[in-house]
Amino acid sequence: RVKLCSVGYKEYEKLAKKFFQLYDTAQQQLSAQKHYDWGLRNMLAVLRSSGATKRANVKKSEELLMYQTLRDMNLSKLVAQDVPLFLSLLSDLFPAVSGAKKETEKTQIEESLERSVEQLK
Repeated sequence: RVKLCSVGYKEYEKLAKKFFQLYDTAQQQLSAQKHYDWGLRNMLAVLRSSGATKRANVKKSEELLMYQTLRDMNLSKLVAQDVPLFLSLLSDLFPAVSGAKKETEKTQIEESLERSVEQLK
């Protein structure tokens, strides 16, 4: 909580609970891999990154920023079988953000398809 507050998050109480809940649940439910780090070292790295993200995007939703930071900082470390469960945990903790994200991804996919079709013509 203190670190989130110190880097400028106004919703630090709620976001700290979600952060802890995600890491606690991930540690319990994801497969046991030697390279997974759900401890303080990784938490501090995520908090530093979330601070940089907040400073770069002051006007954006804090939930969206935390969602993106948690996703981006952890997804690359996960084995393929754990990715769907981790994303599911994130969407459960951030339902409004993940719903908006899906709509955005759909739009990007549709735009990409349209460009591809145009190039083929």
